[in-house]
Amino acid sequence: MRRALALVGALTAALVAVGLAPAQTGDVHIDGNEHPNVGALLVARTDGSLDIACTGTLVSRRVFLTAGHCTDYLISLGQTTAYVTFDPKFGTDSAHNTFATPYQGTVHQNPNYKKPYQNDTGIVLLDAPVANIAPATIAPRHFLDHFSSKELNGFVYTNVGYGTAEKVVVKSSGPDFPFDGIRKWTISGFHALNPQVIHLDQSLARGLSGTGYGDSGGPTFVDTPTGPVVISVVSSGDVPCYSTSTDQRLDSDDAQDFLAPYLALN
Repeated sequence: MRRALALVGALTAALVAVGLAPAQTGDVHIDGNEHPNVGALLVARTDGSLDIACTGTLVSRRVFLTAGHCTDYLISLGQTTAYVTFDPKFGTDSAHNTFATPYQGTVHQNPNYKKPYQNDTGIVLLDAPVANIAPATIAPRHFLDHFSSKELNGFVYTNVGYGTAEKVVVKSSGPDFPFDGIRKWTISGFHALNPQVIHLDQSLARGLSGTGYGDSGGPTFVDTPTGPVVISVVSSGDVPCYSTSTDQRLDSDDAQDFLAPYLALN
């Protein structure tokens, strides 16, 4: 979150090239077990190890939701089998460089996804249900459209992800976004709403926080009288992760239609 996880070397460069979203910024909180249904989408390296590529959310016992540009990235590597971890400290655990994660599944791309971020949703359909983690609830169709701008400004937008931590800018090399593999959360404000995306304000000057590299596909939650719902997944943002993030709405017709048949599976 403007503090999130990045792959190293050539893989890091590849992720930046395809725009895998920015890192967490501002007031960043270690998540621990506050959001156990938020996990990391893992990419397999040539040495057989696993590294975090993106964030995602368990939205049914078998459906791990992430961003379309994240699943597209895995497909571009020829990886249609994906691995997922819900370990809140994946980057610090000694086993994280092995295939020890118990969650495995198949990548499914939104057929309406277009690069770089149009209809930016994708899933991993897990081979077996996750028994010990309660799935998150997706906001219902057109949920955000029922609120005025004033009401939208009143929401607390909680972002959760494994993204990079923004460090002090080094004059000779620019900003550094190191990954630590730890799940974190931040709070953003409302900026603007479009039919397909919501823009969130993460300006430090206004006391807000946000998302960053590695947080792509991660959820933004808002509270409702019946509990928190996921309104969007992190899609893109300004390159230095200073100002705004752009999130794919999950209450859009496209997202709802794409997810419906998978959510109906046992």
